[in-house]
Amino acid sequence: MNQHKQLANIFNFFIFVFLLIGVVLGSLFSSYFLFSLLFVLSGFLAYFLSKKNKVLFSELAISFLIICLGALLFIVSSSNQKDIFFGKRQNIIVKVISLPEKKDNKNTFLAKVIRIGGHRQNFQAKVMDYSKKMKYLNKYKFRAKLTKRNYYGKEFYYIWVKKKALLKKMPLSFWEKAVKQANNYSLEIFRQNCSFKARNFLAAIFLGRKELVGEEKRFIQNAGLSHLLAISGLHVGLISLILFYFLRFFNVNFRAVLFILSVFLVFYVAATGFRPSTQRAVIMYLVFAFGFFIKRRVDVLNSLGMAGIILLLFSPTIIYDIGFQLSFLAVFGIIMGFKIFPYKQQNNLLINYIKQIFLCSLFVILFTLPVVSFYFGKIYLLSIFYNIILIPIFTLILLLNLLLLIISPLAFFAKSLGAVLSWLVYIFQSLAKIFGSFSYSYFSYSFSALGVFIYYLVLFIAIVLFSKRKSVIKSRLLPN
Repeated sequence: MNQHKQLANIFNFFIFVFLLIGVVLGSLFSSYFLFSLLFVLSGFLAYFLSKKNKVLFSELAISFLIICLGALLFIVSSSNQKDIFFGKRQNIIVKVISLPEKKDNKNTFLAKVIRIGGHRQNFQAKVMDYSKKMKYLNKYKFRAKLTKRNYYGKEFYYIWVKKKALLKKMPLSFWEKAVKQANNYSLEIFRQNCSFKARNFLAAIFLGRKELVGEEKRFIQNAGLSHLLAISGLHVGLISLILFYFLRFFNVNFRAVLFILSVFLVFYVAATGFRPSTQRAVIMYLVFAFGFFIKRRVDVLNSLGMAGIILLLFSPTIIYDIGFQLSFLAVFGIIMGFKIFPYKQQNNLLINYIKQIFLCSLFVILFTLPVVSFYFGKIYLLSIFYNIILIPIFTLILLLNLLLLIISPLAFFAKSLGAVLSWLVYIFQSLAKIFGSFSYSYFSYSFSALGVFIYYLVLFIAIVLFSKRKSVIKSRLLPN
């Protein structure tokens, strides 16, 4: 009975796993008819078995029903082919989602493709803008061609805009205007109060504008610290914690704090471009906040599962996004790591902090290593120790960054704080450069697809064995 209750507590996580399996199957066998037939049959079978009180077999049939649903979602989602638009000049509507990089005869930037012809779209493309007229976070309609390139088995889309192209600026919604104003305001505050490199670094870690970071990006990547540069769940967690304690310092009611943070985090996800990792983190936070309001304890795996379900329902093809894969694997690794090896608090706060960073880094690397190696051909050795040194500095930078935005109307204090921030960013980047230049920070090795499968199969077996051993030891310690 207790075991059944534990399984019920992570019900959402199981649904997410079955949907994920279905999406993968749908990408491998794109037969809409086959999965539709199996979906109907498994539905009838689940109903028939439940009437016969065959609970186990009924649940298996429901699980297969969810798998078929995942496959159907992927097939329907991917049926909107882009190939029919290649090589044809036609009306395209895009939204500029990265700061245009100025080159000799063109600007380049990432854009979200909203429409091609009369067909609604939702994918990213790199734009070569020879007109040099398109601005950050604006929407435009123009005639152009869509092209595609393959790089290491991944598809990349490009749009070429002629110098004399007729650009029609499209209206923004109220929400889009608010996001644009918030981004421009933050960028201007950074520009006015911080050094050039600090401004670019803060824009990258707070707004997701990685295109502004220069050679420092290479050293950060070589040190295995890309997760600090890219907007992720780590950023959402740190920002929400900072704001939480800031609001509580002014005696704001706990429920009010949760509500304010919920609104802010939803807006923040929009402002940073709806990245899978930030969406996952914010959905998990909202699930916890909702559980608090209805006075119900929420299991962390259940909230992770809910985040996965929502993302897959809206965009099944997101499973092939690297950010989605690494974000969910990292969080799952931390959850399972601390479940199997519970952390015991020490009296020394500094030791606690260091041990938590070390263990989190260890679990994240353990669960993401083959995926990072598969995509980037590198295995990072020393990033666990680099995190211990750099995450405290990074946390302080985020804290002062938020404080700078809050006190920005007070010019003298903002300038002073900007100087401190510039100094901290310089220290952070200097250390990252030193760490990234070490010969043994990483070694080159690329997992094959089969190698990734074998790695996770072995890891799964190890988790099951450790969990069973822990259960046996726990049962022996309990009194008869």
